[in-house]
Amino acid sequence: MENTIVLIAKGTDTLEFLLQELKAYFEPYCRVIGFASHQYIPDLHEAAHVFLTTKSPELFTIARQAVADAVPITVLNRYFELRKLKALMQIPPGTTVPVMNNSPVTAQEVIENLKEANVDHLNYIPFHPDCTFDDPSLQYAVIMSIPDVPPPPHLELIDLGFRKIHIHDLIDVGRKVGVPVEWERNYLSAFIAEMSELSKLLGTSYAEVQKLNSQLQSTFQAVRDPVIACNQEGQITFINDVAIELFCPHADSVVGQPYTVLMEHSFLTPFFEHVGQEDTLVTLAHKQFIVSSQSIRRRHERLGFVCTLKDVTELQRLRTQLVQRGHTATYSFADIKGKSGPIQKAMEISKKMAKNNQTILLLGENGTGKELFAHAIHQHSLRKNGPFVAINCASLPENLLESELFGYEEGAFTGARKGGKPGLFEQADGGTIFLDEIGDISSAIQVKLLRVLQEKQVIRVGGTGILSVDCRVIAATNRDLEAAVEQGQFREDLFYRLAVLPIEIPSLRERISDLPLLIEDHLTSQGVRKTWSADVMELLISHDWPGNIRELKNVVDYALAVSEKPVITIDDLPKRLTDRLAQKSLGAASAFRGTDERDVDLLLCLYQFYVTNRPVGRYQLAHAPALRSKGWTESALRGKLKQLEERGLVRSGTTRQGTTITPDGIDMLRSLDRI
Repeated sequence: MENTIVLIAKGTDTLEFLLQELKAYFEPYCRVIGFASHQYIPDLHEAAHVFLTTKSPELFTIARQAVADAVPITVLNRYFELRKLKALMQIPPGTTVPVMNNSPVTAQEVIENLKEANVDHLNYIPFHPDCTFDDPSLQYAVIMSIPDVPPPPHLELIDLGFRKIHIHDLIDVGRKVGVPVEWERNYLSAFIAEMSELSKLLGTSYAEVQKLNSQLQSTFQAVRDPVIACNQEGQITFINDVAIELFCPHADSVVGQPYTVLMEHSFLTPFFEHVGQEDTLVTLAHKQFIVSSQSIRRRHERLGFVCTLKDVTELQRLRTQLVQRGHTATYSFADIKGKSGPIQKAMEISKKMAKNNQTILLLGENGTGKELFAHAIHQHSLRKNGPFVAINCASLPENLLESELFGYEEGAFTGARKGGKPGLFEQADGGTIFLDEIGDISSAIQVKLLRVLQEKQVIRVGGTGILSVDCRVIAATNRDLEAAVEQGQFREDLFYRLAVLPIEIPSLRERISDLPLLIEDHLTSQGVRKTWSADVMELLISHDWPGNIRELKNVVDYALAVSEKPVITIDDLPKRLTDRLAQKSLGAASAFRGTDERDVDLLLCLYQFYVTNRPVGRYQLAHAPALRSKGWTESALRGKLKQLEERGLVRSGTTRQGTTITPDGIDMLRSLDRI
């Protein structure tokens, strides 16, 4: 509940509208829930913040009964969309206009909002269910979507819709609950762009634009970053106090003047005169800022630019701390090399799942690149600006792993640090924790990990206090966890908590067509330019690579170390590799002597599908020209494929995976000089 924001409203329509606004800004960084005043409201004592829609004492009493005294309760500041006010501005000054709402308090709040928006030329009177229309001279009435009182048919209704939430409230509470600064900046830029478009909608006179600027100025004083906007002619249309202090501390007013009156304006020139300017790091007043701009448009017409400066001094300090602790992701999907179908599919699925906030389980053999995928998923997720904390669960004994994951209190054990130490789950708060080799943790650790996944809470070793954590879990294993569950070695409930979003990382033999690309990429990273002889490449492709990409890199590094020529030959390969391949080839040839030539035809056909990285089923095999011309039928293939699989020459998978020739089958064809 500590990361929960609660909204309490009088009406369900208002509740639904405002909940959408709050969720659009705060989720997925925290949970947003809402209740109407007539609904049952559960215990909300641990909520982070409570918003009320009106100043009604009834709502405040309801909220205070549901939450702890320490939980802040505030009334939402709300405003009307300016485009909906234009109808009011066309009514003659001094006209009496009833403002209809569901209570005297809310009706008066609407009137105050209208006056704050400088639409103050009318005589507003509050109107609610206890009132009647006795004045026959009334011509207009203001409603908010559905009127609470049926108005007379002769009145012209001006529907202002629901009032929106003031950006002050979103930014202030967002900073307290951990909304990233990048999201705040994007939201702010979009808001400024919308306001600037509306300035022309409401009128083009200088006085009207000045009114809008005044409203914008009061709005953006809560923003801690400098914000400046200019029209297409380079004139400043609004500027907040932080920007004034930085660029023109002694000027009375710069609104309406060219941006060139600002000190250090040369830094701003590209951002106020060029579309698509990239973010730039600059130094101003002994501080570093990231300067960015956004073009303000109305349809195809460019109205100007809004420029924001983000002080990165503090961000750099925090990031430096994370880097020193190793709590940053260093790889992206661009670092995962491969064009084969299996690896492309794995990346496509990973990118989709990265945007989700659920737990991910990476499955694959040792050396397939599971950690690389974990880094890339974090970089592609909504938590990319948070920490990335990784730990190999198989590298530490149980007692040490427990203290590393969950932290410990002072005096928890001999040698415990004074003051205790936060665990990796605490350090990953707001980001991602990567648990490698998760299948090797003990039963005791499994129980504690299950609590973290279920409750989002940890208890330090030697402690009693419960700490809430908000981090995305990515786990990885090379074990068959389902088999481990059946054997009683892994908790079933923990398995299903981990395997919410499973991703299978293909082995190198499943993506053997990527082998030349992987070798070339590794050579490039080493700054070496060498070529491989055809027989070496053929030999490498025929290997089954039990150590996957890690084994491949070792073989390449060995060859580079011993080779003295520009072309790498078989003599440059590790002896263990060439001996293993030679033994397999001899064994395969011996096992194949006297075998029906039709078996060779079948293996040759499977090999053609293998080299093009295509799965193939019995039906497709039976209709392949090379086999069909020799009388093969689907039923005959079924029996023959079973025999070849028993001898290890072919491998049958699922319907989608089909049947493929194994490295032993390839060695067989090579020993018979058929490939």
